[in-house]
Amino acid sequence: MEPEHLERFCQKMQAIGSSAGIAHQVHRTLRTALNEAVRRGHAVRNPATIAKAPRLEEDEVESYSVEEVQRLVAEAGKHRNAARWVIALALGLRQGEALGMQWTDIDFELGVIRVRRGRLRPRYEHGCGNRCGRKPGYCPQKINVRRETKSVKSRAGQRPIGVPDELMALLRQHKEEQGRERTLARDLWTEKGYVFTSPVGEPLNPNTDFHRWKDLLKAAGVRDSRLHDARHTAATVLLILGISDAVVDSIMGWEPGKSDRMRRRYQHMTGPVLQQTAAKIGALLWAVPADVAEEAGSRAAVRSGPASVDSAVYLADLGGRRLAFATREHAERVVAQWREDRPGQAAQVKEMGREHWEAKAGGGDQLIRHEIPDRRMVHHAHAVFLTGGEPLNVGTPARWSTWAWDFEPDLYTDLPVRWHTSRRPGQEIEAHVRGTDENAVSSAHGEACAQAVDRARNPATYGDGQS
Repeated sequence: MEPEHLERFCQKMQAIGSSAGIAHQVHRTLRTALNEAVRRGHAVRNPATIAKAPRLEEDEVESYSVEEVQRLVAEAGKHRNAARWVIALALGLRQGEALGMQWTDIDFELGVIRVRRGRLRPRYEHGCGNRCGRKPGYCPQKINVRRETKSVKSRAGQRPIGVPDELMALLRQHKEEQGRERTLARDLWTEKGYVFTSPVGEPLNPNTDFHRWKDLLKAAGVRDSRLHDARHTAATVLLILGISDAVVDSIMGWEPGKSDRMRRRYQHMTGPVLQQTAAKIGALLWAVPADVAEEAGSRAAVRSGPASVDSAVYLADLGGRRLAFATREHAERVVAQWREDRPGQAAQVKEMGREHWEAKAGGGDQLIRHEIPDRRMVHHAHAVFLTGGEPLNVGTPARWSTWAWDFEPDLYTDLPVRWHTSRRPGQEIEAHVRGTDENAVSSAHGEACAQAVDRARNPATYGDGQS
């Protein structure tokens, strides 16, 4: 067998209607089988490792928007096993993981689900001696010859996941409803401990589960998609929330070494993510330095005199940072709030000709604000560690909170929590955490510090150069 034989075979498969994915899977199966033949000495080489595999072009998955998720969650509440779909959309559990979950995997006190096993698709054989003339799955006396579940295949797959309070309440409600079903079914009920069951206690069939998903989409009036796309949606929501990569990998059950590729595949750049990024870039690059704006204002006063109301911009001078507003009212409100947030810091409103602002100050009409900037209470946590991992007392509070505006990139965020670690020039490692959710910041602080200590002790792991 030559590599060209395999290439022509896969090309022929696609020519008669097989998809590139099917042809690629056949190529992969042949490669595995021939590798085993080489290992056992039945073949000298494996031509499948030389042959070019069919090219796969993955279709871009469009995850559901937040509004669509909310509609699905609302509709799910009208159906049996409502929590099944909320778990898929909120936590991104795979179908097998959700259907294989048992009540012993849920810690209601801690608010944690532990993923331990996955539901297997049934494999049936005839129970009638093959006399019914049907396929085994449709035999009236069919027998399932495959076990119901098996442990998840990777260490990363066995993972704890924190559950939102709203979902935990829904699971409690689901448990009560299942108790009522158990009472109603009486002797027909088979107690196996599964969270999501048939009306008589049996684990749900994945095929039935798939059709219930399609029914839910239709009832909610949202576009059709695969059940697995709910997992893409959950991963994208984590991206929108700014959850750190390490936490995302843990929630989604991605193995180290593969997680970067999986994040690229599952997390999709939605409109909100792109808009937030663009706004932050704009706030950082187009905040006009004080000396430039002052010089432009002076020249405008000399050459043109006081600017008219119709052709003026109003600069909020905030401790050396100047922001241009279309109306004096907005500039004055920002200045007043700045003085309240930061007593003792100078702040005032100055008027400048629009033409001179655009021409001399490096600004433009698109840089003139027509609304009040976003302002939020942001909570911070910070720690510094020496090269051996010992904490360093830097003489500043480990945690603090402050009001921050969207034009202050070093202080502001509109995300519940975000964190990172960095190496100082002196080789100390800093852990930085900030966010609008104080509890989330507090929780992430420990995780950030743990990574900082590990980074201090193992710099090569993080690609840090040694001085």
